[in-house]
Amino acid sequence: MPRFVRWIWRVCALHYAIGAATYVHFLITGSYRYIIWYFDVLGTLFFLLATAAEFYLAFECRSGFDPDEPMRTAWTFIGLASLSRFVAAGLVSLDHWRLESSSGNAFSALAIVLPRSLGHVGTVIGGPLSMVFLAFALTRVLKVQHKFGVLRGFTRMDYVLVVLIVILMCGEAAKIVRYLSPPYPPPTITEAILWLSDPLLGLLLVQAVLIRRSSIRVGLGLISQCWSMYVLAIVTTLAGDASIWAVGEGMLSESLIALTWYIWFFAAAAFASAPAYQLAAMQLPLAKHPRTKTS
Repeated sequence: MPRFVRWIWRVCALHYAIGAATYVHFLITGSYRYIIWYFDVLGTLFFLLATAAEFYLAFECRSGFDPDEPMRTAWTFIGLASLSRFVAAGLVSLDHWRLESSSGNAFSALAIVLPRSLGHVGTVIGGPLSMVFLAFALTRVLKVQHKFGVLRGFTRMDYVLVVLIVILMCGEAAKIVRYLSPPYPPPTITEAILWLSDPLLGLLLVQAVLIRRSSIRVGLGLISQCWSMYVLAIVTTLAGDASIWAVGEGMLSESLIALTWYIWFFAAAAFASAPAYQLAAMQLPLAKHPRTKTS
C-alpha cells in the first residue's frame, strides 16, 4: 500500500476510534454533548484535511502528464472536483462558526459578517458541482480507454449494481414528485440543484466501474486501485444519501440516525486515496530505476 494511502487510512482509523468513543457515550447517556463536539470540531477538521490532501494529490498527478496528453485534462477536472470539495468543507466549517457565534457563545462578529447561506452554497459546491467536474474527468478517461482499445463492458455483478442504482433513483424520483405536490411549498433553487446529486452519482458509479474493470483487465495494479477507490467513494456517498432519505422517511431510530453520520468520513478518505494510488503508480518507475550519478 502506498505511503500516502497508509497515512490517509491511519488518520481515518484514529478519527473513527475517537468517534466510536463518543457514540458509545451517546448510547449510554443519551447526551449529544460529546458526539456533537466530535462532528462539529474533529469532523470538520477531518474533512478539511482529507479534501486538502485530495486536492494536493490530484494536482500532483496532473503535473505528471505533459500538456498534450489527454490524461492531463482528466486530472485537471479531477483536481477541480477535489477543489470543490475542499471549498465546500471550508464554507461548511465557517457556517458552523457562524452558528456558534449567533448563539452568543463566542465570535459574535462572525454572525454579522458571514452570510446565512454559507452552508447551502457549500453543499451545492461540494455536491453537484464537484460531481459534474468528476463526470467530465471520467468521461475523458473512458474516451482514452476506448481509443486504446482497452474499454470493456459490464459483468453480471456490475449489472446488479446498476439495477440497485436504478431502484434508488426511482425512490428519489418518487420523493421529488411528492414534494412538488401540495401542501409542500415550492422548492428553493438550492433544493432543486441538490436533487441532481443522486442521478449524477449514478452516472459516476457507472463510469468508475467501467474504468476500473478495464484497468484490471489490462493489468494496471495501482491504477486500477485508484479507480477502485473512486467506486468505493461513490458507493459510500450513495449510501450516505440513502441514509438521508431513510431519515427523512422516519425509517431509522435515533441511535441509527447518529450512526449514519459516520458514513461521510469513509467517503472522504476514499476520495483522497484515489489520487494517492495514481501518484504512487506514476512514481513507481522512478523508484525501480533511480537516477545514478555519472562521472
